[in-house]
Amino acid sequence: MKKLFIFLPFLFLSCGYKPSVTYQEKILGNNIKPVVKLDIKNPRETIFLKDAVNDAVYTLLGKNVCYENCDSIMIINPSSSTLSVLDYDENGYPVLYRSKVVLNVDIVKNSKHKKYTVSGTYDFRVHSQSVLNDEAKLNAYKNASINALNKLFAMIAKDGAS
Repeated sequence: MKKLFIFLPFLFLSCGYKPSVTYQEKILGNNIKPVVKLDIKNPRETIFLKDAVNDAVYTLLGKNVCYENCDSIMIINPSSSTLSVLDYDENGYPVLYRSKVVLNVDIVKNSKHKKYTVSGTYDFRVHSQSVLNDEAKLNAYKNASINALNKLFAMIAKDGAS
């Protein structure tokens, strides 16, 4: 068993494995200034998106959120958010919804611009004949935004690897 633990690191080193954060650093750098544009149609959701981006930069990427002397600026513009019905019950009441968020992202590093458009979705069910409240809508927007941010970071890692 001890030999396996000694052999395992060499296996990963010999195959050229690098974590995705290594590739993301080529595009983003270490200190990132996240800027989220206000969506006039959904101001509450935009505030959440700002917090989610700051949290994702720090926790998912392991980078620093900064406001001066930054390596890169990440400008996020929520271009659209929709809530649509996917399924109805036998009485015609909506029971399954899909929230979709589309984000336009512009990353500026050393006067170079990289543009991304990502979308995230989140499906959720409500009880038959119940009213869809604001809390459920906000929660769906949050989850769809997190999904879109995960796709964004995957695209950044892919671009950094090439």
